[in-house]
Amino acid sequence: MLATIRRIVACLVLLVFVASFIPWGGAEPCASLWWVERVQFVPALLGSLSGKAWAAVILAVLLLLTLIFGRVFCSWLCPLGILQDIANRAVRPRPQSRKGKGVRFAPNHPWLRGVMALLAFGGLVGGSVGLLTWLDPYSIAARGMAAILNPLLVWAVGAELTPSDMELSAVVAMAVAACGLALPLGLAVWRGRLYCNTLCPVGAVLGLIARFAPFTPHMEASVCGRCGACMKSCKAQAIDLKNMRVDASRCVACYDCLSACSRAAMTLRPARADKSARISMAPAGAEPSTEESADASRRAFLGMGVAALATAALPELPTPAPSTNPAEQGTNESPVAVPPGAQSVERLLDRCTACGLCIANCPTQVLRPSVFGLGIRGFMKPVLDFTRASCDPNCVTCSQACPTGALLPLTLAEKRRTQIGLAHYEQKNCLVWSHGTPCAKCVTEVQCPTGALVAQEVNVPTVIADKCRGCRRCSSVCPVGAITRVEVEGRERKLAVIDRSKCIGCGACSFACRPQAISLQKLTAPRLAHPGKCIGCGACDHVCPTKRARALCVVPREQHLTTPEG
Repeated sequence: MLATIRRIVACLVLLVFVASFIPWGGAEPCASLWWVERVQFVPALLGSLSGKAWAAVILAVLLLLTLIFGRVFCSWLCPLGILQDIANRAVRPRPQSRKGKGVRFAPNHPWLRGVMALLAFGGLVGGSVGLLTWLDPYSIAARGMAAILNPLLVWAVGAELTPSDMELSAVVAMAVAACGLALPLGLAVWRGRLYCNTLCPVGAVLGLIARFAPFTPHMEASVCGRCGACMKSCKAQAIDLKNMRVDASRCVACYDCLSACSRAAMTLRPARADKSARISMAPAGAEPSTEESADASRRAFLGMGVAALATAALPELPTPAPSTNPAEQGTNESPVAVPPGAQSVERLLDRCTACGLCIANCPTQVLRPSVFGLGIRGFMKPVLDFTRASCDPNCVTCSQACPTGALLPLTLAEKRRTQIGLAHYEQKNCLVWSHGTPCAKCVTEVQCPTGALVAQEVNVPTVIADKCRGCRRCSSVCPVGAITRVEVEGRERKLAVIDRSKCIGCGACSFACRPQAISLQKLTAPRLAHPGKCIGCGACDHVCPTKRARALCVVPREQHLTTPEG
């Protein structure tokens, strides 16, 4: 009965988990689908460290459930654990019987789990998720959904693929996510929950607590017929039939052993009620000594101490806030733009586990996983790609979706004042000035949400070489010194040349030129009138037709700033 209930709950969790990564035609995603991400161990831990009260409550509930019932999280709520069960069942679809083949008992290796847990969670003491990014079961499953399932569904519904979807970085992200999923699923096909009991840091921590859980599967020696059905049904290799023991530190509370036993010799009751049911951390056939029990207790205490130290250390890490003028770029530049709510590139690198939930739920699909932009620490973490789209100022989906607190939740008012980058206008590269071509897409096709970029009517001057006498009259009246003279081979006099980066389109040069060697063309051109209001949304960058020599681009901020109101 318990196994059936567990399967129903696990299927519901997996369906909601997958649905949270499905693209909904560019519409705002349903936030109610994100509850599965909120009840995961590592996101709840990191969320509580970021000051989220609900995350602390969820973390406490998960630890309490583990302390009472053992590792129920691993089989009931963990998406990667559920996927491993599906992979294992796909290879062994029939219920285990006395003659059937199943996973056998394997000796416990607590030192391996302890080392992996210390390496993964120990990084939090230094303020970085580090190895936890790649070993966290939720992040592994989520990356698979974001980098593989989401793009495939976008393609399946007939959405047009952009060049960014086909470039090397997208292919690398998909390959890395596939390899990350293949490892635990391959181990599951081979030997059940091998990943959960060797490499998974969450399994190691919960296993330490589960050793003291009273309600775990227990073998009644007087009733057991030693048929081996329970042992073969155990995906965690935790049932030692020879010594009639269940290793609760590895048992994932799937309760398949209870339904597999035809004699009802497997029961669920307080393990300390019978000495024969005590959990052994030693190899099969060896009785645990007092010294070994003390060592196990010390290991548990050490693990808890490291976690507590990490919890105390992380919130105290200082986040520098440079006094940079929002209207000036200065030295506050970054190679790539990171989502609003990250506060800074460094903070995103320290807190984000690269689960990809923000990427999959971004309505404009401006977010993509970083491959080269942020180095090794930022591999697969979200960055903004303005060649794909722009960041909608009226959208806060990414900050609301983040389960770890790497992106702090923003209100719309806060989002509209968060400067993630600063637009840079290179006038000489603009088609209006360089070619005299009517363009101004950045101000005619899109409306700058903050009013930082405005349209202006300008007189674009062009020198007619055959008429120019080199009289210097045009350069003498130019108010910005944009006109100089250069010597041209084959001409007796120097030719006037206009510096497109300085010209303001006043037209004084044309009016002063008596030979009419400078013609004027009245066009609409952009002007960055209020840089301090720019939030770096990338709307102008996205539509600018210049690609190599950029006329308009967003220079990302290393540390996000707040623009003044109004």
